[in-house]
Amino acid sequence: MTKLKLAMLKAETVAQLAAIIIDYTHEEMMLVFHELAWEQQARIKDIWKSV
Repeated sequence: MTKLKLAMLKAETVAQLAAIIIDYTHEEMMLVFHELAWEQQARIKDIWKSV
């Protein structure tokens, strides 16, 4: 899951986050997302909101 965590933290665009979804299941992504610090979660949420 470390690879997924790093990919999520490196993502800067919705397209980059969407590309991760292709490689991982929703469950895997949610497990890793909930392991992130609040600030990291907020950053990812902001990226998704930019659509």
